[in-house]
Amino acid sequence: MHLARVMGRLVATVKQETLTAIPLQWIQPLTATGEPAGKPIVAIDRVGVGPGEVVVYITSREAAMTLEEPLAAVDAGIVAKVDWCHVVPKGEAAAEGGVPVRTLDA
Repeated sequence: MHLARVMGRLVATVKQETLTAIPLQWIQPLTATGEPAGKPIVAIDRVGVGPGEVVVYITSREAAMTLEEPLAAVDAGIVAKVDWCHVVPKGEAAAEGGVPVRTLDA
């Protein structure tokens, strides 16, 4: 599972039959602290999110398993909306008293 921010909706009036009525979102992968990580990608949206929201997405074959047709041609799928994220700063283990920092407020 990975984090990303929805950049916008992608509209395709002609799609493979297995993707009929499945929304597509343009997402920017993120690090746990909210920094962009890599190039934007297109993902199917199975939860109903919008631009600016932080999401959890999965890739590879598992992304297609969220559809009725598990063999659909899909590389990434949004499976959750993130409300917020707590991250322990690098090098500070929770057992050593590291205080989680809240990041990725959506």
